[in-house]
Amino acid sequence: NLEKMIDERVKELKQEKRFSENIATTIPESLLVLDKDLRIKSANRTFFETFQTGIEPDKVIGAHITDILKDGAHSVELAKLFGTKDVLENFELRYQSEKLGERIFNISAREILVEEAAAEEELVVLQDITEHKQAKDALRESETQYHSIFNSATDSFLIFDLDGNIVEANPQACKMYGYCYEELIKLSGRDIVHPDYYHLFEQFKRDVQKTGNFYAELVNVCKDGVPFNIEVKGAGFNYKGKRHLLAVIRDVTERKKAEKELEDAYQKLKETQEQLIQSSKMAAMGQLAAGISHELNQPLTGVKGFAQAALMDLDEGNPLRVDLERIVEQANRMDKIIKNVRFFSRKSKFILKEVDVNQPIEDALMLLSEQLKIHNISLNKSLVSNLPKIKADLNQLQQVFINLITNARDAIDSLKMPKGGKLDINTSLSGDEKNIEITFKDTGSGISKQNLEHIFNPFFTTKSFEGGIGLGLSIVYRIIKEHRGDIRVESKAGKGTSFKITLPILNTDV
Repeated sequence: NLEKMIDERVKELKQEKRFSENIATTIPESLLVLDKDLRIKSANRTFFETFQTGIEPDKVIGAHITDILKDGAHSVELAKLFGTKDVLENFELRYQSEKLGERIFNISAREILVEEAAAEEELVVLQDITEHKQAKDALRESETQYHSIFNSATDSFLIFDLDGNIVEANPQACKMYGYCYEELIKLSGRDIVHPDYYHLFEQFKRDVQKTGNFYAELVNVCKDGVPFNIEVKGAGFNYKGKRHLLAVIRDVTERKKAEKELEDAYQKLKETQEQLIQSSKMAAMGQLAAGISHELNQPLTGVKGFAQAALMDLDEGNPLRVDLERIVEQANRMDKIIKNVRFFSRKSKFILKEVDVNQPIEDALMLLSEQLKIHNISLNKSLVSNLPKIKADLNQLQQVFINLITNARDAIDSLKMPKGGKLDINTSLSGDEKNIEITFKDTGSGISKQNLEHIFNPFFTTKSFEGGIGLGLSIVYRIIKEHRGDIRVESKAGKGTSFKITLPILNTDV
């Protein structure tokens, strides 16, 4: 039985030995067992495959560790360390292998007590950490580059957590927003976004988490409360082991300003082009007006001649003389109006004199007041007396006011209101006492927004063909401009129209 037990124990020991040898053979680390004199007692297959020592494998056993690792940069130091009999951990060794080139090993060594022989041995584990070390160095270099770019970038970099709090900022961001670093990283994104753009900040958080990117132009606010335009690009990335949001921010205030200036310049160019077009129309209108005035003059001369002949045949007390004299007077006025149509082709010589602006208004109302009554239009007239005089052509101003009153009448009529409408005419001195202000305000159909900018163009009209050919307001505009004045209009479709004319008083530079 004893022999049988001994045989079984020997068998177990052999199995354990084979198991230990299998482990030593298959593990990826190099294993060495050193005696107390630092001579190699055993080594596994990985050691022989890795360390091309130049010594025959059968001669490695018994060799001193410094002979085997003589190409290592720290072989002497290793010998000293192994000789201290202390535990050695995480010592790095650079070794030049003929097979693999330069490799980096992490060395650990522990003392082993062998009871049977009362000897002291050391187990040395050499782990190849070359790739790990290279990856670590590459990561360190990448982080160095990242910090260099992050800190020296001309754009602002802000890192937010998923709740929108600022957790990191580069120097340019501190400069842009006017905060020191310690202040900025205590803020939320909502603290630097203009209230009108809070929705975009919320969208930034959603989009970056959902799609991984974001772009927008919005307005931020710096520490002193001054708003500025920014362009922001967002992305998601891992920061300190957690998911975060990165915002790359560029101040585009100057660019926006330049774009606005460009847009303004374009609008001015467009206005200039429209003025050139209108000038071309005016020139064409001038040629047409010359022909029309010639055609109208002949029948008008006949009417005036017959009226004058009839006057010569009537006695002084005949009641018909009053009507005939009025026909002659109005024929003379019509003759002046026809001549004034030639404004569109060339500058006419005005007959300028001192004028009380109320006079041509009263003259126009004298001709049209009955028409206003017939069309059920109430007239509210507020003409300030003793206004400073202006220098103007009386006949042309009368033409202006007749056109405006006639337009008001037609606008009110177009609504077909049973109660009719109202026309207010006011005159006053401007606040700076340099101009006379005349206002015509009606309760008519008004002018739509899209038509408002065209109403002073010749031939533009919203009336039917029978209602006119669109010359009235263009004539008004030209006459007022020739008097160094200005005319402005305010209107809303269905709510009426207001024309305000300003004319400079005498001895006033405008």
